[in-house]
Amino acid sequence: MSIPTKEEVSALLGGITEPDLRRGLNELNLIRGIEIDGSTIAVTVAVTGPGPHLPKYFNEVIPSKLIGVFPDVTEVKVATTQLTEQERAAMVGSVKKDTPGLLGRSDTHTQVIAIGSGKGGVGKSTTTVNIAASLVKQGHSVGLLDADVWGFSIPRMLGIHEKPKVVEDMIIPPEMFGVKIVSIGLFTTEDNPVVWRGPMLHKALQQFLEDVHWDEPDYLLVDLPPGTGDVSISIAQFLPGASMVVVTTPQQVAEKVAQRAGFMAEKTGLSVAGVVENMSFFRGDDGKVYNIFGSGGGRNLATTLNVPLLGQIPIEPRLTQFADIGAPIVLQHPDCEAAEALDGAAKELANILPPKPRSAKRISLPLLGGH
Repeated sequence: MSIPTKEEVSALLGGITEPDLRRGLNELNLIRGIEIDGSTIAVTVAVTGPGPHLPKYFNEVIPSKLIGVFPDVTEVKVATTQLTEQERAAMVGSVKKDTPGLLGRSDTHTQVIAIGSGKGGVGKSTTTVNIAASLVKQGHSVGLLDADVWGFSIPRMLGIHEKPKVVEDMIIPPEMFGVKIVSIGLFTTEDNPVVWRGPMLHKALQQFLEDVHWDEPDYLLVDLPPGTGDVSISIAQFLPGASMVVVTTPQQVAEKVAQRAGFMAEKTGLSVAGVVENMSFFRGDDGKVYNIFGSGGGRNLATTLNVPLLGQIPIEPRLTQFADIGAPIVLQHPDCEAAEALDGAAKELANILPPKPRSAKRISLPLLGGH
């Protein structure tokens, strides 16, 4: 019989990720005890907060991991203990020190891309969700900040209904399809209007950038509200060096309104990276193309702003159907023309704005418990 040593068990447990902070158990010093008695291993692991989800997770993952690697181990017992307030504060402080919030930082690894439009109803949020999912498909880590405080729709489009978890004063964003999301819609009900003035919006956005554990993803997409108001100006102040993608339709009226959003970006310090033309055309079952909303708006806007036209997204009924049920079309129907156009826009965006070099530093937590 080949029984593992404590060191071998510890090394294997280090490969298990804490599901909220998404760091290894050894990296966070959460393994508090390992006892080996013949073919039985007893593991004690500290959890970061109350609630049943963490004990349940570890009771499933740890036995599966150990028995899968060590075939002579027949039983794994898992016990959990909660971190003390002091331990939790020390852990959160160390995590924040290693990956501080994005607020006011120009040295971050993250490429911040605001996605805006001059007017509502052009499919800006649907475009944002699908570009985010497409960037994940390319192998990038992605965060999505829903800054459309009055018209939030990102939670529904990604099928997220859970509130973010909070560890000390650090907000852990929920994740769906590999995209980390924060939205005011996760803190209120979908039918409850947000009646805030500018200063409250400014403060909420500041908290989303300062207190959320984004963990420096390759990309942070920011879904802006339509127009050129308070939120867009605040984002430009909070995120120096951020870029912007402008979404329009082919219609000349929409193009002219979107043009003002592009000029606003330039005046506030946002660099316009490109234009996406949505609802470009409809292709019938016979293959014929119908320009329902006119033509040329996206290309004209890109020429005016002197930026590339990243993509022309056709009208596709399934695009809105999938959005309503929380499933991006680039994942659910990747071979359709709309999904291919969105994937193309995301790839072009990644070519223009590749991820920045990542710092080699990792966190070094104080040893709060041992084994």
